[in-house]
Amino acid sequence: MSDQDTGEPTAVDRRRFLAIAGATGLTTLAGCEEATTEGQNTPTESTDTSTPTETTTDTETTTETQTETETETDTETETETETELDPDVPQSANGPLAPLPTPDRNGVPKPTGEPGGLEVLDWAGFEGAVTYTYDDGQPSNLQHYDALAATEMNMTFYLTSNVDFDGYEGGWTLAAQDGHELGNHTVSHPYADMTESSFGEPVEDTATEIQQCSQYIIETLGQEDVWTMAAPYGDTGWSEPAEQSDLFLSRGVGGGAVTPDDDADPYNLPCYMAQEGDTAETFTDLIDDAREAGEWQIFLFHTIAPTDEVWYAPVEIDAIIDSIEHAKSAGDVWIDTLATVGAYWRGHQLLESAEVAESGEETIWEWTVPEDFPAGRHVRVTVDGGTLSQNGTELDWNTHGYYEVDLDEASLTLST
Repeated sequence: MSDQDTGEPTAVDRRRFLAIAGATGLTTLAGCEEATTEGQNTPTESTDTSTPTETTTDTETTTETQTETETETDTETETETETELDPDVPQSANGPLAPLPTPDRNGVPKPTGEPGGLEVLDWAGFEGAVTYTYDDGQPSNLQHYDALAATEMNMTFYLTSNVDFDGYEGGWTLAAQDGHELGNHTVSHPYADMTESSFGEPVEDTATEIQQCSQYIIETLGQEDVWTMAAPYGDTGWSEPAEQSDLFLSRGVGGGAVTPDDDADPYNLPCYMAQEGDTAETFTDLIDDAREAGEWQIFLFHTIAPTDEVWYAPVEIDAIIDSIEHAKSAGDVWIDTLATVGAYWRGHQLLESAEVAESGEETIWEWTVPEDFPAGRHVRVTVDGGTLSQNGTELDWNTHGYYEVDLDEASLTLST
């Protein structure tokens, strides 16, 4: 976080409002009300003033993750993600932009047909994808963090940097160290016209709201970078400022899921916004629907119950954990951060829309990686046959059923 006039680091100005209010004083300010937008099927959010529920011990569910990330396969490839991962390390420890997880299938033979038939695998070779996101950096999110972390799945927490309470910075620093994504939810949580900020006075404009929140996450909480944001109130007016920032995705609150070839706005991604009273079945049904349709389902949670700090739309921790375990048990659902799944989704689109040229017995695809796109990302492809290479280096076939293409190389060649 930096002072908006001088750019010098400051912690006092950012929290002078919060030092007086404290966490309890903030509970009446924390709604993320959806801006009215045609076609969105989630309810309008409002500030929750219900009586806090009694706090009980978190339910912790420890299971072995079914999508253990690997980079070492029967045939090692230079285009595989570079970080070698310990299979005994939980997936979440591998970072908010972790290497792609490996599908359960193995022993897939290398294609030996005629050169051609390039196909990008949906969702890195999984049937569908799910992302769990949590807004505002609420006390209840940290209260139940151990139970969430015990699932060993990567998640995304959207933080508003003017929020403060005992243990806030230490808790989110730990989450970043554990490899979960800390996303941008602005400095003060206003509408895009800079009115009705939920946490203190807004800074001068939308660009500064985004920039200073990212700076706080990097400099104070220790995450190496910030890649995505969630629009306060789900206000679609944040889409343009997000696109003009150095972020490459923004989540809204409108209902729906994302398909691999979707024309969804990357700066207003749809999600399911959890409502008070939702049960595990609410989420598991959506997960099953996404798996069946080959979609990416994003969930948005606010308050996690039980808690004494009910800010908005409390959902029981057991319902969240049960849905995560349900997704894991399917064996072919990819659970990861918004940044990681979103980078694959946009990378898929880059390769699908690449310029294609024929040169002798070679077919060449070329694309331009957006300036704000995270480095080191890959997509997985198959062909009917032939030799795939990038800038003169042949790609090795991975026996889990794909070649892995480095998006930073910006070209791909298929030859006989």
